[in-house]
Amino acid sequence: MSTTSEQLGQLEQDSSLSVNVRRLVCEVGLQDTDANSEHSDWHLYMTDEGTLQWEAFERVLHQSSSEGSHVSDYQTAVSRLAPVCRAVHAYLSQLSPAERRRKYSPHLTWTGYGQLFEECFDLLSTSDQTDRTLSLLQATAALERALGDVFLMNGTQCPSLLKDLLATRELTEIFGCTAMSCLHIVIGPPSSLNLRNIAWHGFLSPGEVPDMYVSFLLVVVTTLGEQTPFLYEVSHRTPLDLSPQLQQLQKVFPVLQVTDLPILRDVIHRTTFIQPSMMPYWEKALEKFSDQSYGHCLLLLLPQLEHGLRRVFAVVNNCPQRMLTAESSVLYTTFDEILSPTLQDGSTNHMSSELGDSYMEVLLDLLVHPEGPRVRDHASHGELDLTTIPAVLASHVLCVCLAFCVKYASTDTSVLSGTAFHVEQVVQRYKSLFHPTALLVQRVYSCLESMSTWLQVPRPSAGELKGDQPKPSEEVAHNPDTMAMQAVSVVNAALHKVLPSHKPDSTLADLSTPHSWQIYETPMRAWLCKPVKTVYRPRGELEMVSLLRHIMDNSQTASQNIQGTAEQRCELWRNRQLRSRQRENYARMLDSLQTIFNGLQLVVMVTVHHLLTLGDLSSLESSQKQKQKKFLKSTLQYVENLVSKTSMDQNKWDECRTLTSAAINRITEYYNDNNLTGHSASF
Repeated sequence: MSTTSEQLGQLEQDSSLSVNVRRLVCEVGLQDTDANSEHSDWHLYMTDEGTLQWEAFERVLHQSSSEGSHVSDYQTAVSRLAPVCRAVHAYLSQLSPAERRRKYSPHLTWTGYGQLFEECFDLLSTSDQTDRTLSLLQATAALERALGDVFLMNGTQCPSLLKDLLATRELTEIFGCTAMSCLHIVIGPPSSLNLRNIAWHGFLSPGEVPDMYVSFLLVVVTTLGEQTPFLYEVSHRTPLDLSPQLQQLQKVFPVLQVTDLPILRDVIHRTTFIQPSMMPYWEKALEKFSDQSYGHCLLLLLPQLEHGLRRVFAVVNNCPQRMLTAESSVLYTTFDEILSPTLQDGSTNHMSSELGDSYMEVLLDLLVHPEGPRVRDHASHGELDLTTIPAVLASHVLCVCLAFCVKYASTDTSVLSGTAFHVEQVVQRYKSLFHPTALLVQRVYSCLESMSTWLQVPRPSAGELKGDQPKPSEEVAHNPDTMAMQAVSVVNAALHKVLPSHKPDSTLADLSTPHSWQIYETPMRAWLCKPVKTVYRPRGELEMVSLLRHIMDNSQTASQNIQGTAEQRCELWRNRQLRSRQRENYARMLDSLQTIFNGLQLVVMVTVHHLLTLGDLSSLESSQKQKQKKFLKSTLQYVENLVSKTSMDQNKWDECRTLTSAAINRITEYYNDNNLTGHSASF
């Protein structure tokens, strides 16, 4: 057992709520409770149909409509609102499921998540305390999405944070000041009850939030629908589609099966990663996975993953107080800080050295990188359709959680076998899928794949086109092959200075010799297999990667343009459907293909070289960086021009040859003039 694991096991922590937050959430609203009156109070605040009377709430909160939705003293507001919340919860508790659906279901459709909110009511009525938190997680995510849809009826850019969304003039004008004040008190800023954030960031132990607040929130949602009938015409945004990211994730871990769950259950009871009071959430998550309720499984796991990592963060950075919710004047310790390279005071965050790059890359891919699934952000803001969460996503998150449970196991991990051992091995070898640099590598592979098909493009023989051969213009009456050979020589030399032991050289493929592509491509793929650092890279490096990705994207588009045009023209030529000028243009295209092909091959080589030397950027002088950026921007302009001039409506092949010859010259001059010594790449 590691030292960190031992320290985690020694942490005594019944609650993750700080003293003041716990007092506001768990005590203020429960003081001076009169159990005998709570069942008879509901009619003071509710209609016969079980929705809220906002006029009564103005009196409760001592608020007039002229004051707006601003709440200045949340502790006082909570103490005043609490008796109402108790009455609402008591009212809900005495309704049968059928009565509840009859009264509330019609008023939930405005959200676009009627079924999810009905589930929230059902979860609230069970005896399982984890279901209460699950109800809160689901309700706050769905409500935030629904409120954003309503905002967009009159607004333009929807605020990204719930507290900012609740403060908008647009929502106040639609729902009224009193309704928005109630939402501010329950799910508003850190000084409020702030139930959304303390639930989603994993601070709540089972049963820690009084049920009455969740009941009240759900009835607020139904009341908004009942009293604002035009909301039923609101246009709902389409849920986010994570299919592209899932295609990548499903290759990482095998999808867990129900038969794997006993092993997982054994692991979660053998780890110090999980705070004992949080164990019911983990048990419930496994139960939900077994029931194929993958959305609920996800909602339960994500806050617990953050909670476990926050404990590790607090131990390795020697700041045990950061395990608790912060007060209203201090930011919570969330994934953002846990995975940041530095702490708030600018000192080093030791999480990276504690976990190692592979574990960090797993987390950054899942939670942070903009083009990754960012599953916690999307789920917590209601951007995912929880009813259609696939098994592969829930399984991936469960495997990530399992890996950390194994890493901080309280017993000898050598006794682990099967699934747990396999997951641990996968994580230890993990390489980023969604970091911009990893995506650049994928773009290079895609470009190579596209270019490889050029050798299969059908074309007439030179004899068949003899009468249509164009006369070369003065601009292209040179030997492009010699220029290309000079360029490939200097780029190969630069690549060998990065990887001195690597052989053989890459030579440009000849379209008339199919096997020559393999001679070109094999070294490219070997170079691309070299690991490149992706954790905590400097801004300049990421800007370079962005530029290289644009170069590859345009190179691939140009390649596809040319292939598509070549296939179409060949078919038209064989069917004798080309007029004289079209045949001449087709012949000009065929005459240009090898030159353009050489240019694109060199662009790929240049991209690979700059990819392998990303780690050297910080050591370059400012003038060298400017020359490098200027060269790459000129390369980008070249491939952008190729995209334009090879499109179906352009077909300017002489200009393409001229552009390519100029680009090849620039490559040779750049590598010669800058005497690229290529320091060893940082692997």
